[in-house]
Amino acid sequence: MNRYHDAMERCAPDEGLRERLEKGVRSARPERARTYRPRRKKTAVLLLAAVLLLTTGAATIWDPLFVRRFGPQAALSALGGAVFQEVNVTSVCDDVSLTVTQALCSDRTIHYILEYRLPDGFSLGEGEYLSSPGRDLYYGTGDYTWEEFKAAEGDIWQNYDWSTNLSFGDYFDRDGFVLGPYDLTHSKDGNGNTSGSGRSKGYDPETNTITWMFSYDFNTGWDLTEQPMTILVTPPCIETEDGTRTAVTDHPAIVTFQPAYDGPQARSGVFQEGDVKITATLSTFSLALEAQGTDYPWYDDMVKDTRLVKADGSEQPVGLMGFTNGGSGIAGVDSRKAEEVSTTVHFILLTDISEYTAVRMGDYELPLS
Repeated sequence: MNRYHDAMERCAPDEGLRERLEKGVRSARPERARTYRPRRKKTAVLLLAAVLLLTTGAATIWDPLFVRRFGPQAALSALGGAVFQEVNVTSVCDDVSLTVTQALCSDRTIHYILEYRLPDGFSLGEGEYLSSPGRDLYYGTGDYTWEEFKAAEGDIWQNYDWSTNLSFGDYFDRDGFVLGPYDLTHSKDGNGNTSGSGRSKGYDPETNTITWMFSYDFNTGWDLTEQPMTILVTPPCIETEDGTRTAVTDHPAIVTFQPAYDGPQARSGVFQEGDVKITATLSTFSLALEAQGTDYPWYDDMVKDTRLVKADGSEQPVGLMGFTNGGSGIAGVDSRKAEEVSTTVHFILLTDISEYTAVRMGDYELPLS
């Protein structure tokens, strides 16, 4: 705010300007015109939020993709400050590079802005456009460099067609994959419930970069802030109108940084009785749900029947708090009815999980701890 004050001091109006302006406005005003007086303060509050976003310095200005996703109020909140991280870490991977500019992180979820700088001399032809990477993968490696990764895996890359994801499973899931032991998308016992999505910000020909916001939930027992995280992406592809795909380079790329978070830790609840088992994990960004032995035919039905409970006993329907990007259902061998359903509800707003004490699913209640 000092910069704003100093600027206003330097731009002070000359003597008598206010009186001249008032006189001019009064003489130009129609006789029957009425002075406008705002009836509500909402507009003023939103303007103040915009001013604060522009004047508090680069360290607190969220990327427009974050603001579009969570709203300007989130950027100004205390919880928004706890999840926000200015990263600006770049990894040069031969002819391309990755930069993580900003992140919104909890112990279970990460949203981040990724810039992919394309090879020098790259250009799009008429009728061509860039796709997203075929895969984005996450590993708790500790400090890890591109040179180490290339030395261990480089000889294998020549056997893969990076323009299709058909061979990616064979490559990343093989026993000898050097990053395999650090996989964050699966829990330590080999099972996991993760979900993710991406949103493109577009290609900038001036900087030769394509930018995305990626989001990922890890309901696997991992705390994302325990160690540095390595993000691996496969090459984006040039696609033509006839469906032809050509990878922009012949190798994946990685970038490693340390996620940071200063907010409430995820809270979990479990209910188990007979054949019924329900688990829930609540974090700032999402609620992960899994139910076995219930009568829900699909995960949507489970979400509609789930509420978050506050200390005063009031309930908040989960279905009104966010959205799912899909889910799963496992049917019994002798029945079409799902015996196990699971999904993750992604909250529209940042959620202060300390307000809630339990999860209710139908007649079942799961205290959170």
